[in-house]
Amino acid sequence: MLNKDNFLEVDMSELDNGVKELMNDIEERTRKCWNCNFCISACPIFTNTGAFYSRGASGLTQSLYYAVKWGLLDGAEKEELMRNIFRCTTCQACVNRCKDLSAGIPLLEIIDRGRKLLVEKSIGPMPDQRRVLKSIYMYGNPYNQRPEDRLMWAKDLEVKRLPKDKAEIIFFVGCSVSYEPALHKVAQSLVKLFRYFGIDFGILENETCSGHTAIKLGDEGIFEMLAESNKKAFKATGAKMIVTASPHDFNVFTEEYTDLYDDFEIKSYVQFFAELQEKAALKYIKKIERTVTFHDPCYLSKHHGITDAPRSLLRSIPGLNLVEMKMSGTDNLCCGGGGGRMFTEIEEEKRLSDMRVGQALEVKAEVIATACPWCHIMLDNAVRDLGVEDKIRIMDISEILVEALSL
Repeated sequence: MLNKDNFLEVDMSELDNGVKELMNDIEERTRKCWNCNFCISACPIFTNTGAFYSRGASGLTQSLYYAVKWGLLDGAEKEELMRNIFRCTTCQACVNRCKDLSAGIPLLEIIDRGRKLLVEKSIGPMPDQRRVLKSIYMYGNPYNQRPEDRLMWAKDLEVKRLPKDKAEIIFFVGCSVSYEPALHKVAQSLVKLFRYFGIDFGILENETCSGHTAIKLGDEGIFEMLAESNKKAFKATGAKMIVTASPHDFNVFTEEYTDLYDDFEIKSYVQFFAELQEKAALKYIKKIERTVTFHDPCYLSKHHGITDAPRSLLRSIPGLNLVEMKMSGTDNLCCGGGGGRMFTEIEEEKRLSDMRVGQALEVKAEVIATACPWCHIMLDNAVRDLGVEDKIRIMDISEILVEALSL
C-alpha cells in the first residue's frame, strides 16, 4: 500500500474490497440516524465559529451517506466534501449529545470511516495534512524533523533509555512535546515529577509517532505500520505501564492499539500523578498565589470522562485559586486543534482558541492550565494573536506542580 517514491500511491485493485466495505459501513451506520439534529447544537464549529458548512455531525454524516449513495465521490462535489469532512475537530461532543438525547449513533466513527474512504479514493486529506502524513511516514513524526533530534529535550538529563535500560514504566513523550521547543519544559517537568515520587521509569531510545494523527487523517496503512512497530518496541522493554504526556497518545493506545491492554496498563499523566497524590500528600515548598482556570482537553474529558484528576492536582497546590470557565468538564469548549486541524489553516469567522482565551479572561484567570500539548499550542497562539500576553499565560499542569514543589 505504501510506496517510498509516492507514499500515497495505492493499487486500487487491492483496495476495491476495502472501499466497498467502507461505503457499505457508512451507509448502514448513517441509516440508523434519526435526523433529530440534537448533535448540531453540540458541535463547537457550527455553534461558535460562524462556519455553516458542516451543520454539525448530522450534516457531515448525511453528506457522506448521499455521496456514497448517489456516486458523488468521483464528481465535482468531492473536493468540497473532503474539505468539510477534514475540518471536523473530532472532539466527541456530537457523540455524547446523541447518547444523552437520541439514538446513540457513533457519529464520530462514521466521520472517521469517511476520512478513510476519502484517503483510499485519493481525494483527501487537505494538502497541508498530506504533507503531515508524508512526514510521519518518512521521519516518524508530523513535524518534518529528523528522528535523531527527538530527544533534544533530554540532552542534559540522565534518564533511562529503553530497552537498553530496564524500567517498570514507559514515559511516552509524544511528538509535539519532543519537537516543539516551547513544550520541552513539559517533558522536563514530568521527568522531575517521576523522580519526586521515586518512580522507576524510562523513555524509548527510538520513540516514534503513536499514529493518532495518521488514523485521524484517515491513513490506516501508516497507522498500522506505526502501531505494529510501537507494540514491538513496548514489549521489548519489559515494562508494565505506559504513561503519556498527550491525551491524543493516551486515546490511540487505549482505543486503537488492539491487545495492548494484555501487556500494559495505560494512563494519562494526570491520572497517574493524581492517584499517587491520593496515597502520599505532596510536600509543597512554594505557594502559587494566582487565579488559574483549567481547560479540559477533549481527548481527556469528552472521550474518556477524565475531569476530576487534573482538578485534584491543581486544588492541592497552596495559594492557587481555581476558577471554572462557563464551558468546562465534559461540556468544555474545544480548542480547535483536534482531528488534524493543528496542521492546517482553517478559514473561520471566529477561532475556537480565541474564544476559549476570552472565556478565561471573563473569569479573571491569570493562567490557563492545560494537560494537552495541542491545547497548549493552540491557546498560546491565541494569547499572542489577541495581544493579551500581559493578562494571561498558558501553562501545563506539570509545570505548575514543579514550580510549587520547587523541583
